[in-house]
Amino acid sequence: MLFGRSRNKKNQAPASASTPTFVLEESKESLDRSIVNLSKKKGVNLDGHTARVVVVMDRSGSMSDLFYGGDVQEILSRLLPVALKIDDNGELEVFLFNENCKQVKVPMTEGNYSTYVEEEILHRGLGPSGGTNYAPLVNETLKHYNDGSNVPAFVIVITDGANFDRHDTDQSIRKSSEYPVFYQFIGIGSSDFDYLEKLDDLDGRKVDNTAFLKFQDLTSLSDDELYSALLEQYPQWLKDMSLI
Repeated sequence: MLFGRSRNKKNQAPASASTPTFVLEESKESLDRSIVNLSKKKGVNLDGHTARVVVVMDRSGSMSDLFYGGDVQEILSRLLPVALKIDDNGELEVFLFNENCKQVKVPMTEGNYSTYVEEEILHRGLGPSGGTNYAPLVNETLKHYNDGSNVPAFVIVITDGANFDRHDTDQSIRKSSEYPVFYQFIGIGSSDFDYLEKLDDLDGRKVDNTAFLKFQDLTSLSDDELYSALLEQYPQWLKDMSLI
């Protein structure tokens, strides 16, 4: 979604950056329950499954309140247990996108998560600005994780608005379907997500390598609700790609 640079907030710290509203150990336990339940439901054993866990966060101008209000910090913190559980090196790699996409140099870990947004994003001049394109994030993550490894990449994309590059995104998604990279898009807020809602119908792909969830307020979900929804379609993609 296209908005201007955030108003006079460049030096303002996120409200909850140093005081996450969740308890990491409790979130880990919720994730363990979700994985057990999902394994039974889908008929696959995800316990011990290894993937590269990646979060790509929308940093367009309309995300300003979520960055500076602490929501982005909480969202990333609650996604960290997924990386601690299944990532091949126990780190959550983070990318940011607006019209372009770039990787944050320092991944989120159990040691730095509580002030991650403030220290590694905002203090490094990577705060919200600009509009929203999806093709660059697909191309950039594919470049990083299409390295010949048999370890799949589970890419979680958080966005609050529609993109301006639908044709280019179609082409990038089609190309990415050939490789072991799965994109779980999550729309937050009340914007129009008609493009993402229709991704399941995109033709010309080897397999369906995308999924979409929409939440008015992601931070209001319980851990059990979040993790169950987040991992719902991933096992079928693993089967389709003969990765499990």
